[in-house]
Amino acid sequence: MQMELSLEQYETLLKLVYMGDWVISTLQAKDRSEDEPDTDSRFADVVRHVFAQADSAGLGNIVQIDQNNGEPYLTREFEEESGLVDILEDYEDEVFWQALIERLAHRDFLRHYGETAISQMAIEERIEKETPFHDKWATEFHENGLENLKI
Repeated sequence: MQMELSLEQYETLLKLVYMGDWVISTLQAKDRSEDEPDTDSRFADVVRHVFAQADSAGLGNIVQIDQNNGEPYLTREFEEESGLVDILEDYEDEVFWQALIERLAHRDFLRHYGETAISQMAIEERIEKETPFHDKWATEFHENGLENLKI
């Protein structure tokens, strides 16, 4: 199979592959020790393949080959200038706040109604009754960040 991509489309593909690899690598690193190899090389194989084609696509200036292991990677300059670092930082920030809000809202929902009562609710009722807890935490963090969070 062969795809025809413009230079701009290929650069966008490189960015998407980089970001996908970053997410997968982060999850895989969490689940293994430093001595273990990647648990699923399918992702790494695709990254390697797409990055290795950059030179022939006319984007060899943004992909370099590691002299030690022969692996292709995006240059640090491209990572920073392309906005990839900013996108990934924004993504991490958004995931953090959403997860924190969801977990605290669900905790408070469970404490307020109890597991038994919640298990007997229809999904619509659960959503309706949990939403105020979600809204409370979303408002709190939007207005104050972590300032008022105490243990």
